Amino acid sequence: MRIPPFYSPLRGIALTDVWHDNDECPVARSIAPADRVPGTGQPRPRCPYCALLDRPVTAFSPAHRAGR
Repeated sequence: MRIPPFYSPLRGIALTDVWHDNDECPVARSIAPADRVPGTGQPRPRCPYCALLDRPVTAFSPAHRAGR
């Protein structure tokens, strides 16, 4: 679920400095609320995991399920 964007001077389990906006992101969850700063902290990029969680879930095609 989308939440107001935040970043942290501490990365949590992330490898780079990014900002977060999805409360289901495991990286965002690894950052304690007390260590979160509101905003995107530009020029940080958006967390790729937050972005992936925004993508719609799609079903595999029938051909893929059949192992073709």
